[in-house]
Amino acid sequence: MHPNDYEIILNPDFIHRKKIEEAIKENDGYCCCALYKTDDTKCICKDFREQDHSGFCHCGRYYKIRKCKIVTLCGSTRFKDEFIEIQKKLTLEGNIVISVGLFGHSGDEEVWTNNNKQMLDEIHKSKIAMADEIFVINKNGYIGESTKSEIEWAEELGKKITYLES
Repeated sequence: MHPNDYEIILNPDFIHRKKIEEAIKENDGYCCCALYKTDDTKCICKDFREQDHSGFCHCGRYYKIRKCKIVTLCGSTRFKDEFIEIQKKLTLEGNIVISVGLFGHSGDEEVWTNNNKQMLDEIHKSKIAMADEIFVINKNGYIGESTKSEIEWAEELGKKITYLES
């Protein structure tokens, strides 16, 4: 992978990060673990900027994490096998895939009790909001009312929409 395929985030360990930041400040902005003060060792150091894999920088102030597209699956839960197949395919392509939690039309009876369906529909719209795009599982061209509502929501949010079948 190319270094630009990664995002740099701060180490979530606040205590460690603060110690490192103090040491960098005392070292005039240069990496506290560098032997020499050069442009290449100014924080964020060249070694870390050019690092082509996930992981911490030398001192541990930063972490490099792979950028991944987030895709939410939408469609009738009667197509459970297709959900599983598409989730596997998209994951192997390097995506983060968000799916449904229950398959009401494939045997998960809890969906239909205690107003769970409404709650699950609302949760799924939150999943769509989190995603970069949605993938609609429209086997044999089928799009039910819930899925239609999810597509409309994705359109309102400006999400890219891909269909299993055109």
